[in-house]
Amino acid sequence: MNNLYINRRNPHTPPIPACGLIEDDPEEFEEDLLSDSPTFPLEIFPDAIRNIIEALEEYENFNVDFTSASFLTVFAAAMGNTWSVRFMTGWIDRPIIYMVLVGSPSCGKTPPLQQAVAPLLKIDSEYDRIYCKEIEAYHKWERMSAKQREKNSLPEEMAVPVRKCHVVVDSTLEALIGALRDNPRGVLTYKDEIDSLLSNFNRYNGSDEGYFLSLFSGTPFKYSRKSNNEHIFLPKPYCSIIGTTQPGRLSEQFGGKRMLNGFSSRFLKVYPEINEMPAWNDTDMPDDILAQWETIIRKVVGFTLTTDQEGNVISRELPFSSEAKLRVNRWKIEVSNAEYSATDSDAVRALCGKLETYLIRLCLVIQIMRGICDGVSMEIIDIESAERAILLTEYFRTMEERISPELETGMLDTRYTELLGNLGDSFATREILREAQKLGISRASIFRFLKEGGSGFITKDAHGRYCKIDISK
Repeated sequence: MNNLYINRRNPHTPPIPACGLIEDDPEEFEEDLLSDSPTFPLEIFPDAIRNIIEALEEYENFNVDFTSASFLTVFAAAMGNTWSVRFMTGWIDRPIIYMVLVGSPSCGKTPPLQQAVAPLLKIDSEYDRIYCKEIEAYHKWERMSAKQREKNSLPEEMAVPVRKCHVVVDSTLEALIGALRDNPRGVLTYKDEIDSLLSNFNRYNGSDEGYFLSLFSGTPFKYSRKSNNEHIFLPKPYCSIIGTTQPGRLSEQFGGKRMLNGFSSRFLKVYPEINEMPAWNDTDMPDDILAQWETIIRKVVGFTLTTDQEGNVISRELPFSSEAKLRVNRWKIEVSNAEYSATDSDAVRALCGKLETYLIRLCLVIQIMRGICDGVSMEIIDIESAERAILLTEYFRTMEERISPELETGMLDTRYTELLGNLGDSFATREILREAQKLGISRASIFRFLKEGGSGFITKDAHGRYCKIDISK
């Protein structure tokens, strides 16, 4: 089973004998490589959630990958700080997920995301009605004199009401920090277009991106709000992120420096192969389908966040069973470590590290999903959750490989200059593939590069052989 996770990533790649006599023809394999698009492994979900996703596909023509990724992220956000997972003594993590849905305009990214987030937004609207009454009473108290308060049997001191929420849609970091302060359970940053969040990075003080790098780890940090000279300390911040983008924006949003500093690898990316607009369906979906999703989310939110006497969050901590821990350790050795050792690319190595982090978090999310929907134990991570999490982690690895040609467009000039400099005036396909691997450039990108004439710098000389063009002539 372990070899499956290595081989399934490039199922169309021909074997290369140790003698190196095989000659790859990019025109022969490029189409297969570029069309290889995995499907979200629905078997990681309990039947209750899987049935909802399949119903949305059947009646609403929602893309399964977009719906599944949205449901996964929203469920994790509903969990927030309520649960944590302990893999090792010094490794205690929470289900923080950064997710981006990638697709062309009008391909159907937004509707699944809206349906997934809807229950949390509905709960927030209920919170808002309570808050409006509380803030109205506070302002009324504030306008009273001490005698009037005494006459109306009101307290001498009254705390300012806080706005509870699960979802933040404001694009500013300051608004997000305020929401995190007021909601120790945690929040979901929800952006239909993720660019509305990323475009604000470094707009004011040059540090927004750094805060989101830290928020991913959930480590404590301080924030100063210059608008009112307020200093906020967040001992246990929880913030998940979900939004959509288009393939043409990926290089700007996640390429270049953001591939190298680990920002890009913090985002799980879902980029299914979609070649036509979603169809309309004449059959109405049963009314109770979405109600079932809301019921599941309300069950998760219904678990009260525990705090100590000083107000510090105390998560329900799940350890790994010995069997689950052995399975995860075997995956690390046979898959993650192998991937890391096989490349010199800092971007690929950063991805290996972040996928290890996500594997542990996904074990927790899947275990709680199974507990909420199927009644299994929510006290320990079992082997079934570990197996499902590994399957899901490898799906996201394959998605990253599918998306890497789009990301690399922001880095191609420098790396392809270095690549061509490492090759002779004439070279074979196997030679450029070998040098590309050293630089962390994917096979799919090389096949595109060769087929398109290397941006005008190379030409095909014979079957499987290319030569550089002397631009000085």
